[in-house]
Amino acid sequence: MSNPYQIRTDVLAMAKEMLDRQYDTNMALAHQAMDLYKNNAEEALEAWQRYVPKMYTPEELKEQAEKLYSFVTTKE
Repeated sequence: MSNPYQIRTDVLAMAKEMLDRQYDTNMALAHQAMDLYKNNAEEALEAWQRYVPKMYTPEELKEQAEKLYSFVTTKE
């Protein structure tokens, strides 16, 4: 059986994995958008700037983990 610290560590890891996957998916979309405009450098740059994701912050990671952890602590 896991102790509370292990559960929190696991939830934090799950939140990080979720945000990493979201970032990777959005980055793939940005690459696809750039590929569509590869013959026009100006449009390619514009597509890249529009679709490239920003990396999540530690605060966003903590917020995501707290959302997941609330499931563990809520008795429904």
